[in-house]
Amino acid sequence: MKDEAIDLGGIIPQDETIKEILKPGGTEGTGWMITLAGPAHPKAVAWTNEISKRNLRRQQRIEAAQVNGRKFVAEDREVDDVRRENVEWAVSRIVGWSPAVKIGAETYPFSDAVAIELLSRPSMGWAFAQIVEWIGDERSFTKASAKA
Repeated sequence: MKDEAIDLGGIIPQDETIKEILKPGGTEGTGWMITLAGPAHPKAVAWTNEISKRNLRRQQRIEAAQVNGRKFVAEDREVDDVRRENVEWAVSRIVGWSPAVKIGAETYPFSDAVAIELLSRPSMGWAFAQIVEWIGDERSFTKASAKA
């Protein structure tokens, strides 16, 4: 029996997907469209590589301390630092948004810095939670199969 090739092309995650932010607590759309980077998107890969480098450097410091008989003192992290790092991770997966967001008299066109500032606000937790949920759901980046 001849081995046949299995085509995985239809299930490989897409590089980008577009999702609409929903109003808090509901299913009604806001019109705010977020373009998210899939796991193989260059922006997502760059973030993953940077975090891996940080972790490797930390591990090297721990090992150096152990080899030299010194006590390793872990860095003291604040809650705000962890929260900001979580927002930066999510923003590393945002390619863009449209239209620009308006809150009061202020307009927020997409940039990484603007996204970090906006999504760090406690009042924007509802939008941040949706973005994190989509990033964590592999189905967000998988093409829907054709209906028969």
